[in-house]
Amino acid sequence: MTTAIIFHEVQDGAVWAKAWKKGPGSRHELFGKIGIKCRNFRDPENPNATGIFAEIPDMAKFQEMLKSDEGQKAMQEDGLKVETMRMLVEFTP
Repeated sequence: MTTAIIFHEVQDGAVWAKAWKKGPGSRHELFGKIGIKCRNFRDPENPNATGIFAEIPDMAKFQEMLKSDEGQKAMQEDGLKVETMRMLVEFTP
């Protein structure tokens, strides 16, 4: 299991947040298909600065999902500024 913090900017924080509202078609459902559990965050002073805390059981499947048509469509719909995306993964020194 990989624990990751993924942060990025979006065009509209309200649109991004709506996509994460639990229920059918949510990003929780999309990530849940490959066993990923996410917690969501936004900067209270800049709601377009967003991020997730993710528990990722299979990093290869996660990377595949991001590159898939479904993943690309989700990022586009959410207004994700892909060039701003950064991921930190937990490690034990």
